[in-house]
Amino acid sequence: MKTMPCAMALLAIAVVLSVSACSNGAAMQQSVRLTTPGADDGVVCPSVEEKGAGPKAVYVDIQYAVDGTPSAVPNKCYVDNGTTVTWRDPANRTTQFNLVFSNAGLTGTRGGALQAAQAAERYKVAAVIQGRPGDNYKYGIQANGKVVDPAIIIKK
Repeated sequence: MKTMPCAMALLAIAVVLSVSACSNGAAMQQSVRLTTPGADDGVVCPSVEEKGAGPKAVYVDIQYAVDGTPSAVPNKCYVDNGTTVTWRDPANRTTQFNLVFSNAGLTGTRGGALQAAQAAERYKVAAVIQGRPGDNYKYGIQANGKVVDPAIIIKK
């Protein structure tokens, strides 16, 4: 008779541990969640991995060569899990651009694309980046019929 309550207690503990493990795993899933660009884009995204907690909001400037080829400045962007990244074109040049993530499942959008929208005097797109330390998010910037491939990296 005493084995039944012990077995039930062990089962209850197993269920609690299993549920908590599921919730921890979900928090660490990779995602690039589209958000509304804020009035303050934060600070320029660090191009090298820095120790300690980084800024919660950063930006990547989209620049254009004479032939219209886009580029990201910085080309590599190191962020903490949960950082909001805003990509923006120059204030003096309003060019529509798209970001296309190679892993389309990250964005929850068709083909992994995030389309910039005009905000004030420039085009912008913002997303919250979530993932595990060391995750590398490959994406392309499409503008003027050309594509370049920078990266977002979650700091270790």
